[in-house]
Amino acid sequence: MSSTGPRALSPSEQSRLMGEAFAALQRRDGAAARAACEAVLAADASVFGAWRLLGMAAGLQGDAACALQAATRAQALRPRDAAVALELGTHLLRAGRAGEAMAPLRLAMDAPEPDMLAGFRYGLAAFQLGDYEAAAAGFELAVQRDPSSDEAWNNLAAALGRLQRYPQAIAAARNALRLTLQDAQAHQTLAALLSNLFERDALEEALRAAERALQLDPALAAAHRDAAVVLRKLGDPQRAEAHARRAVQLAPDDATGIELLGDLLVANRRSGDAVAVYRAAFAHGVDTPALRRQHGIALLRDGQPAAAHQALDALLREQPQDQRAIAHLGVALAADGQLDAAVERLGLQRHIQAIGLPLPAGFDDGATFHRALADDIRRHSQQRWEPAGLAARGAYLSGDLLADRTPAILGFEQRLREAIDAYIAACRATPDDDFLRNAPERYRLHVWATQAAESGYIDTHIHEESWLSGAYYVELPPAIADGDAEHAGWIEFGRPYAGLPAWPEHALRHVRPQVGTVLLFPSYLFHRTLPYRGDGERISISFDLAAV
Repeated sequence: MSSTGPRALSPSEQSRLMGEAFAALQRRDGAAARAACEAVLAADASVFGAWRLLGMAAGLQGDAACALQAATRAQALRPRDAAVALELGTHLLRAGRAGEAMAPLRLAMDAPEPDMLAGFRYGLAAFQLGDYEAAAAGFELAVQRDPSSDEAWNNLAAALGRLQRYPQAIAAARNALRLTLQDAQAHQTLAALLSNLFERDALEEALRAAERALQLDPALAAAHRDAAVVLRKLGDPQRAEAHARRAVQLAPDDATGIELLGDLLVANRRSGDAVAVYRAAFAHGVDTPALRRQHGIALLRDGQPAAAHQALDALLREQPQDQRAIAHLGVALAADGQLDAAVERLGLQRHIQAIGLPLPAGFDDGATFHRALADDIRRHSQQRWEPAGLAARGAYLSGDLLADRTPAILGFEQRLREAIDAYIAACRATPDDDFLRNAPERYRLHVWATQAAESGYIDTHIHEESWLSGAYYVELPPAIADGDAEHAGWIEFGRPYAGLPAWPEHALRHVRPQVGTVLLFPSYLFHRTLPYRGDGERISISFDLAAV
């Protein structure tokens, strides 16, 4: 290069070199294409086409850094070009810079006729970032542009599954499976999504899908895990344990499989074996908060409350929001002779509150409102009888109550949200209070309804994925009354699962339901409803509030 700078190229020379670069790319000769582009850019660094082709040539050569630099320069020259934005976003994604890839990929998605890859790669970037709404939007575009892409359908199913939109996720998984009937992974994906449901037909289909996946690939650990989850819900813990053991053999470093095996050993009354499984995992270097929590629970089940207390307390210093750990820590404290400390730590007396909800607009009186709300629940589109794997016994549960947008349900939702917002605003974060220190700034709400007649009830449970739970009472039978020593139809707090150390009867808390009242309580509190005898129905609305 002379001291006067690079030699300018004539238009014909530049055109010739660009033609050579393009032809070289056509025959996949990255070196020749790169040389031609660099010659053009040495003379004039503002040639958009040369930067773009240089990026392609560097990509052919495996020079990711050069490809990314070239795509960045090309996009700077034409910032609204969708094709260039797609190329830049792709290079950023491949470089592990998903966050930076989102903007150019979004631009590519918003083109009048977007490329299928724009949606697909935007979905990949968003999924890596944990933004499953955006990921689903990207994969939706991808399948619209190319309905024959089984990979796009499969990824859409995964994103929708993370959002717990199981009907839509299952539909996407079925589309993927139709395109790849002999693909074990596609059958496993469908099994995993169906395993989240509670209807027996769905669970039996999930088991068939997992078994088909294992016929195609007997070493697919995830399919063994799915089979174990489904069999546990279907009430066959022995077969479930066999699948879980095989999953751990195939994937010994998979913490999810280890946790599942330990859970099943506990369910099969072999808590000591579960303790050994968790300790073996820790010795092998597999150590997660969930495994440490389950180790503490297994110790409690195995009759070692002091050790369980120590393990769960240590975990909560690291994972203060773990609802299952808080619930079992209370039981461990009580079993270790520290009942007063357990009651205080759980807030069994101070954190359960009853609040009357104001009447929604559009209703003249409470009787009219509650009659309409009860009718909406009885004919709800997602009503199901005693779903498998849930706590309802002799009762109907709705799915998402808010899916049916009737005036009564909408009015109830508005009043409930107002009450929740006021409740959270009044909470003061307290570092040493397991409930108050986790009060969320933003939340998501899941709402469902229960309809039970004589002898129907909700068995002991907690709400593991939320912070605050509650129940609103719509209709109650005459049997539920003040002063009832048997507490028929009441809600009981404190009694843990069968198999855990018993909670003293005098330390249980019973609350009488009242129509028009919402009962709020920490999601970690063990609770159940008690059955009653006689006419009438017990209709209530429950909700979970989880931090976002």
